[in-house]
Amino acid sequence: MAEMADSRSNRAAVQATNDDASASKLSCVKKGYMKDDYIHLFVRRPVRRSPIINRGYFARWAALRQLLFQFLDTESNGDEKVQTKKQILSLGAGFDTTFFQLQDEGKAPHLYVEVDFKEVTSKKAALIESCSQLRNKINPSASISQDKGEVLSDNYKLLPVDLRDVNKLDDIIVLADMDPRMRFDILGSRFK
Repeated sequence: MAEMADSRSNRAAVQATNDDASASKLSCVKKGYMKDDYIHLFVRRPVRRSPIINRGYFARWAALRQLLFQFLDTESNGDEKVQTKKQILSLGAGFDTTFFQLQDEGKAPHLYVEVDFKEVTSKKAALIESCSQLRNKINPSASISQDKGEVLSDNYKLLPVDLRDVNKLDDIIVLADMDPRMRFDILGSRFK
């Protein structure tokens, strides 16, 4: 019984990092360190972070963004006129808004898959469904289920997965309909 309580406690602690990271990102946006037109939709209680926290989040955001664009802008055959399909798998995505930003910038990959605990994906699915600013960025025929904690569309998928079970990673690739032959990148979203 104590082991189950510890597991729930650890799970809740990990999930709490999502809210903290989202609030820190919003603080950065409000101070002008970075641009994100969507993060405010995910933060219930905005907080003002110290300059060192803002700079730290900005540095991580800028570094990851540079790597992300480097991946998205490279072509596998060296011919820049041929667009290579790419896919991204974001582990522990939380309330990350990168997909929506990439849509605005015209840089979204062929497929963007986000996974996290069901408690987190259920909240994110509900926000996507209820907020037209987010809903309009995914395919109109997308299937959204708050109960299942998932969003399924052609180019964006949000899936509930407990990543403590490493064997689930192969299941995610199959469930998300990712093409293992296609170029893809795996992101650890807590650093976004």
